[in-house]
Amino acid sequence: MRRRGAVSALTAVFRPSKLRVMDPMRLYLLFDPACAEGPAWLTMLDRAFSSLGMQRDDRLFGIPVQQRSVPWGDDQLDLPGRSHPRRIDLSQASCNCLIVLVDAVMQGIRPAQWAEYVASIQRQMVARPGKDIVVPVLLQDQVPAFAEHKNVMRPRTANLPADARARTRFFVQLLNALLVHRHTRGDSDVHMPGHGIFVSHAKRDGEDTARRIVEVIADVNQSLGPRCFFDKASLLPGDDYPKRFENAIARGSLLVVVTDAYHTRPWCRWEVLTAKRLGRPVVAADLTVGRIERTYPYLGNVPSLRVTMPSEPDAPIPETAVEQLTAALLAEALRDELWRELAGTGLQGRLVHLLPRPPELADVSELVARYTGKPMPALVYPDPPLGNEEMELLQRAFPSVSMLSLTQAESL
Repeated sequence: MRRRGAVSALTAVFRPSKLRVMDPMRLYLLFDPACAEGPAWLTMLDRAFSSLGMQRDDRLFGIPVQQRSVPWGDDQLDLPGRSHPRRIDLSQASCNCLIVLVDAVMQGIRPAQWAEYVASIQRQMVARPGKDIVVPVLLQDQVPAFAEHKNVMRPRTANLPADARARTRFFVQLLNALLVHRHTRGDSDVHMPGHGIFVSHAKRDGEDTARRIVEVIADVNQSLGPRCFFDKASLLPGDDYPKRFENAIARGSLLVVVTDAYHTRPWCRWEVLTAKRLGRPVVAADLTVGRIERTYPYLGNVPSLRVTMPSEPDAPIPETAVEQLTAALLAEALRDELWRELAGTGLQGRLVHLLPRPPELADVSELVARYTGKPMPALVYPDPPLGNEEMELLQRAFPSVSMLSLTQAESL
């Protein structure tokens, strides 16, 4: 039975039917019908990509996931014969990620059929340079002909969907590949080894944990993962701290290591505000254990993950926690980019400022300062709309700024 791909939650819930906006991204899983692991991989990907990054009031942002496996049973454009899966039309999305599960059947029994099918996709990709990406995943040792010049992924366990830690590592590497591809548009001359992560921490009680996070990310993912900026290791003699920090934050995402002392440190507060001013994704790792005299108000409106540290004194943060934090940050970064693209396309030609998270006083203050003496754009943010109590506070402070959720803006 053919399985239709899951419709993204954003498409189903938020997009008015009168607006036919192209999906910013679709993900396809290709596997031979005889591949025993295929259905489990499909379920794993569907669950992972049905919700990316920040969730509010059970409102999700997801990427449609579809499969191509069983023969379509009829002749198709560019695919003669009846043995190929349903043809993929890349023009239905701004960007497509095609994950190919290469098992012994695909490689050893039906290699010509699958090579022809992948070739039909690659011909479409030639007409869309830099937009789409094929990710071969080897479930056996031999690299197929269509992947000879590609960096393939090799799962560390035979049954990856059933191994929680292996799944997390896989998603870190896949999300990193998608983010890098979107920034470089497949241009091999543009060097970007990995999505940038700025590790914000308080030296008083968070430096050892931050260093451990950087080490784990580097060791676990090696050449397939993101790259961290850690001040002790990334600064050179004579570097201008604020300039180097701002440049690093502007090129990636901010992982905030929230310890008991974090809220009291001026540099930490500056890093959070800088990330928000630059519109960069932020995820907080909550490692607090004691009393916090004053929480920093502008660390709100971002996803926060509670990290349980080992009970042994001076025990390092668990590797599994680091991997989960990394996956959460990269998922938030991808959600940020795709939401901006979707909203920008739907509101094309209108004077708007897109904010991929709920607005707060600092955001609106920055907007007003930026557009002083100019026409003021409407501030548009993801659904659902802010509650009345928040909106009343913001409108009292900034009565000249119109703040709308995406569906509110699209309906005007």
